[in-house]
Amino acid sequence: MQFIGLYNLFGVGTEVILGQANEELPSRTETVTLDPLVLFSGQITNLSRHLVHLGLHGLKSDGTTDLHRHDIRAYESLNIHNVPLSRIDVYVPTGIEVGIHGMAVLTRTEDEDERAVALTKTGLFESLHQSPDFMIDVFNNNVIAAIATTTIWTPAANSTIGIYRVNIACDAAQTVQLQFTDALAANARVIGLYRFTAAGTYTVDFDTALIRNPHGNDGLLQAITTTAASTQIDSYGHDILFGQ
Repeated sequence: MQFIGLYNLFGVGTEVILGQANEELPSRTETVTLDPLVLFSGQITNLSRHLVHLGLHGLKSDGTTDLHRHDIRAYESLNIHNVPLSRIDVYVPTGIEVGIHGMAVLTRTEDEDERAVALTKTGLFESLHQSPDFMIDVFNNNVIAAIATTTIWTPAANSTIGIYRVNIACDAAQTVQLQFTDALAANARVIGLYRFTAAGTYTVDFDTALIRNPHGNDGLLQAITTTAASTQIDSYGHDILFGQ
């Protein structure tokens, strides 16, 4: 058996894929090999919170292919061992952007007998990982002294807001509504309504997996204030890439 080389999905290892209009067609596809003696041993991981699908085309000794359609859940990895994998298709829901990671070792068997022995150790294995923790590196400070709707967090381009903590401090009676919107400041998803009968401070805590804007990439975090009392709102978290 010979070592052919290391494989990176789509040539880069980690790729951002946007779901196309027709979900019955793959959003991205890649040919791994046309040689039935080449075996693929590696892993493909869904880096998003969305359900996506893989189309795995196994190459038979006669040159024909066998298709396995596999659903890959949020943060799930599919481990592939000694499979003569010809092509990989990735199906992503329409309009959804996800990160997919793939890596492998490619080996080539010398003849049909060696191939037959290697195929006795063929396998597909699933492993499901916990939603990852993220670093806290975004710190926003906003002071509002008006009846207004204010965008208090605009994420970096092509990333999603992930909130770890929000602190609200009011100089006098105030009502504050926190909400997510899309990139056009529309389609609000309310996080919570916080009422102050006098000057005070309140902290909204989330966890290290971070509460995310359900609108995905480029969505905003806003605060609606209903009086002109000076209000300071500090928000902390991370701009999450690839809709992960």
